[in-house]
This record gives sequence, C-alpha cells and structure tokens, in this order.
Amino acid sequence: HCNQASYEDVEVHGLDPLAAPSQQIWGYETSWGSFAQFTKVQAQQLLPKPKNLTWEEAASYGLTYFTAYRMLMDQCDIQPGDRVLVWGAAGGLGVFAIQLCKIAGAQAVGVVSSEAKGELVKRLGAVDYIDRNEFKGMMRKGGEDPDEETARFKESRRFSKHVKELLGGEPDIVFEHVGQATFPTSVLTVKPFGKVVICGATSGYNLDFDVRYLWMRQKQIIGSHFANAYECYKANELIERGQIRPVLWRTMGFDGVGEAHQLMRENKHLGKISILVGAESEGLGRTAEGPGAIRAEVG
Repeated sequence: HCNQASYEDVEVHGLDPLAAPSQQIWGYETSWGSFAQFTKVQAQQLLPKPKNLTWEEAASYGLTYFTAYRMLMDQCDIQPGDRVLVWGAAGGLGVFAIQLCKIAGAQAVGVVSSEAKGELVKRLGAVDYIDRNEFKGMMRKGGEDPDEETARFKESRRFSKHVKELLGGEPDIVFEHVGQATFPTSVLTVKPFGKVVICGATSGYNLDFDVRYLWMRQKQIIGSHFANAYECYKANELIERGQIRPVLWRTMGFDGVGEAHQLMRENKHLGKISILVGAESEGLGRTAEGPGAIRAEVG
C-alpha cells in the first residue's frame, strides 16, 4: 500500500499525494512489515470494509485492484467502446482490469497461460482470450542476435494481428505489468495515438524495444503506481455496490504463507490467495447481504 506520506509535504495539498517526497509503500518501505495481527498505518490509508465481504475476501483486493483502477480509469481515461489488451488477465491485476473494462463499456482481450484461465477471464467480461503459449516466440529474453530478433519480431506481428482480429481493431490501451518479455510487443500492438500503461515489470525492468513504432505512430507510454487515497475510496465504492468483485482462488492459514508465495511464483493460481491472520476460520466478517468474491477454480 502507498499513501503513507508526511502531511508537511506540499504535494499532499492540491497535487497528487503520490508525488510527495515522503511517499512510502507500507509493509515494504516501512519497518512494520505485513502478515501481522497488528500494524501501524496513517488514517488516510484506511477504508471501510465492505459489509458484504468476509475478512478473507476483503483482504484480497486492495493493492492490485486500486492499482488497476488508477491505470485505466485515471491514467488512461478509459472510454466506452475502447479496445483493451490485458496481459496476465487471470492474475491479481488482470482480473480487475477485465472487470473495469466491462463496467466502463470497453472491450477487453486477456492474455493468459491456460484454457482454464482463459475461461475465467471470459466469465469476468472479456470478449475473448489468447493463450500466450501459442506465441512463445514473441517474448523478449534480452541479448537476441539479429536473426533471433527477426524471428521474435515476426511472432510479435502475428500476435498483434490476432489481437486486432479478436477486438475488431487495434487496441486503444495495452495494460502492461510484465515488462521486458512483453513490452516490445505492447508498443507494436497498440494503435497509433494509443496508450501503453505500465505499473510493474515481473519479467525484467530493462525494456528494449523499437522506438520508431512509438514516435512515428505517436503512441504514449504511461507509468502508474498504486493509487491515491481518493482513487482508493472511489474504487472501493464499486466493491461495496457489487459492481466489481474480488476473485479469490484459495484461503490459507498463517502457516501457509510460504506455500502461497511458491504457488504464485510457479503461476499456479487464479486471482488472489488470502491468508488468515486474525480470523479463526473462513466465512467470518460478513454483516450484510450482497455479492461476495468470485471463486476461481483451476479446471
């Protein structure tokens, strides 16, 4: 979580607080950690827990959902009818990106790693999905020789053509968080004057791409990092109204923290994994009727 900043920073007053020099990520840059029964935060970092969610459901969405919200709703100003390509569409960020596209009236195609994950993405509102294993050759590894790069670029063009066929046109927005492996393809695939919005780089943060496809076609690259307090508040309202729902795959006890991280590392999960810290069992904490989390299953 971001939004931990000094009230004395002028950026907190009238600018986006994420620009404040004192801005820190709670649990990562602070000394208080995470996965704890008790912790210390600033007041603006707190949001009301949706009454229709259990503790494990409520714990599962904040970081990735609010990040996706800022990327699409504010940084890209997504509009009805926009076409969107979402990398990692069945993961923690992607499941929310797909849902946000749907409620915004945009069309999304998700890139996934299996048929089971593709079916989940369609269930969440995507018009279709692409199995990235069918386009392995497009992934940038770094250090390709000229012949290897020619072959890689050819696969990227084939992928871009397929995206255009599924969406009925080139994407207005590419939702990026993979980084090195996919970024050259993202820049190639997005339409002229389109936007590539990126919040991370799980495959590597040194990005290498043909910049001619950026400047000659006047495309935009937009960096995005979490969300400010107001964006978090507005995004949370959609959860409270049931318009956006967490996607929960598995809930584990505190002794399962290590296993949970290993499952993520091996890309065996769909959506989110929750860890019970204070709650004694699953299903506690709901105080009102309403849609809870979508339960994802590996088929």
